Amino acid sequence: MDVTAERRYPVNVEELYGILTSRAFFEQRYQWGKVDDYRFEVFEPAGDGFHIRIVQPIEIRLDKVPAFARKLLPSEAELTTEFHWRPATGGYQADYRFQLGNVPVKVSGTMTLLADGDQSRQITRVAVHSSLPLVGRKLERLIGERFDKALEGDYRHTLRYIEEVHQQ
Repeated sequence: MDVTAERRYPVNVEELYGILTSRAFFEQRYQWGKVDDYRFEVFEPAGDGFHIRIVQPIEIRLDKVPAFARKLLPSEAELTTEFHWRPATGGYQADYRFQLGNVPVKVSGTMTLLADGDQSRQITRVAVHSSLPLVGRKLERLIGERFDKALEGDYRHTLRYIEEVHQQ
């Protein structure tokens, strides 16, 4: 399953890149979400770009997932979020991946930041693929739908950060 989302932000592309590669941005986002159990495994320049890897132990509410997925999902796992940023034509691009423990689903994609006058555009492409036969497609759809909602939440939190923290 593939998901694409395009968002606009009221800051230029350099500012948006600076925000998305700022430790303070992630710390504030986790604080707003009342998450205090996470760690930065990597947060550093890498060549001409920037590498971020954040690991967060999470509990999975199995009562909230369909019956077929309960057997495939653990009740607890580490969520690894990883971004590899680099300069790109008109802005920046990140390859990213999300991995939830040993769940047999691969979530990866690209995030592109582009100049749009004195504002910026973010184009996020996500691919969700499972290696499982039969139930793999259902699991892809389940995770893809939740990821789409997560992208909307990321957009709202990034706008909040820009308005409440960055523009102060």
